[in-house]
Amino acid sequence: MRPTNSAAMANGARYCLALVLSLAVVTSPAFAVDDVVEHMQPIVVEPAKSATLPELMTKLRSERLVYVGETHTAVADHRIQLDVLRAMASRPEGLALGVEWFQARFQPVLDDYIAGRIDEAEMLLRTEYYDRWRFDYRLYRPIVRFAREKGIPIIALNASKELTSSISKEGINGIPTSMRDELPDSYDVSDKHYEGQLRSTFEQHGSDDAAFGRFVEVQLTWDESMAQRAADYLRDHPDGRMLVLAGRGHIGGRFGIPNRVARRTALQGKTILRYVPNAGAFGDADYLLLAADEELPPAGMLRVMLDERDDGVFIGGFGKASPAEDAGVKKGDRILAINDRSIGHYVDIKLEMMDRKPGDKVTMKLLRDPLIGSDRTVDLDVTLAPGQ
Repeated sequence: MRPTNSAAMANGARYCLALVLSLAVVTSPAFAVDDVVEHMQPIVVEPAKSATLPELMTKLRSERLVYVGETHTAVADHRIQLDVLRAMASRPEGLALGVEWFQARFQPVLDDYIAGRIDEAEMLLRTEYYDRWRFDYRLYRPIVRFAREKGIPIIALNASKELTSSISKEGINGIPTSMRDELPDSYDVSDKHYEGQLRSTFEQHGSDDAAFGRFVEVQLTWDESMAQRAADYLRDHPDGRMLVLAGRGHIGGRFGIPNRVARRTALQGKTILRYVPNAGAFGDADYLLLAADEELPPAGMLRVMLDERDDGVFIGGFGKASPAEDAGVKKGDRILAINDRSIGHYVDIKLEMMDRKPGDKVTMKLLRDPLIGSDRTVDLDVTLAPGQ
C-alpha cells in the first residue's frame, strides 16, 4: 500500500511520508561525516500529525532492525542513510551497520579497518571495492568514515561476485562444488508476486525462460545471502541492533532482505525509502521520505587509461583531449606519485583524485624509460578536465 494522493492519506495509509528539505543543494552539494543535520531539516508527515526526523528515530528507538534502501547513485539516499545512522548511533551500544557494498569474504578487512589497523586506501584495495562495487566512493565515504569514527562494526552482507556470476551462467545446480559452501542456508521461492516483479524487470532486457530462471536464482542468492548474514549477526548478538543499507530493490515491498530475515529470526524491522514516483511494488516501505536528489560535484579528470601491473601503475593510453597528454605525459610512463601521494595501486589514484575538480592542477611524478640510457623521473603539472 502506497500513499498516491491526498485521499489515500485521509483514509489512513499505513505509511508515513517524511519531507526532507535540503538547504545545501546549491552551495554544498557534497557531504561529509562532520556535516550537521541543519543541511536538510527533515520533517515526517503522518495522516494526523507531523514530526521531525529525530522524533521519528525516537519512535524507532526500540527497533532492533532498521532498513534504509538506496538508489546506488542517488546522493539524497545516502544523506538519509547517514542521518539515520547518526540517530541510531546516539545509542551506540550493540549497533552494527550491515551493507550491500562489500562482499562477505572481505569481513576480516572491514574488521581491521574499523579497529584502526589499516587505513582507508588499504581497506578499498583489499576489499577490491573498485573491481566489485565500483560506484563512486564519494557516495559511501561519509557513512563508512562515520562508522569507523564511532567504532560501529560494518558487516559485509553481499554474496561474492564469483558465486553470482557462476549462477548467472550455469544456474545453482551447475556451480562448481568448491562454491557450494558460499550458498545461503535456504531459499524461499514461494513469493510469486516477487517473481512477477522480477519478470517485469527482466523482460525489459530479454525474454528467454532459462535465462529468466537463472536471473531469479541470482536475485534470490543476493537476497538470501544478505538476509542470512544479517540474521546471523542478530542471533549472535541477542542485545544487538542493526541498520541495513542496500539497494531499494532488496528492501522495497519487503520482498528481498526483510522478509527473509524475518523468516530466520521473526524480526520484522522497519523499512525506510525515499519516495520515487512510479516505483511500483519496490517503492513500498513503512516510511517514505520525500527528498529532492542532488548531484555530486563534477570530478576533474586526467583522461588517461591505466595499466596496473605487479610493479606499479602505468599509462596505457589517453582519452580524447587528454590534459595529461597535452602536459607531456607519455604512454608507458609509470606513475610514481600524484601530488604528495605515492602511487602503488589504482586505488591510490582514485583516492588522490576523488575530490579534485575540473580546473584543479595536480603534479604527476613519472618514471620514464628512454630508448637509450637509464630510467629518469619527470615531474609534470596537469590541469584537470571535466568528465566526458
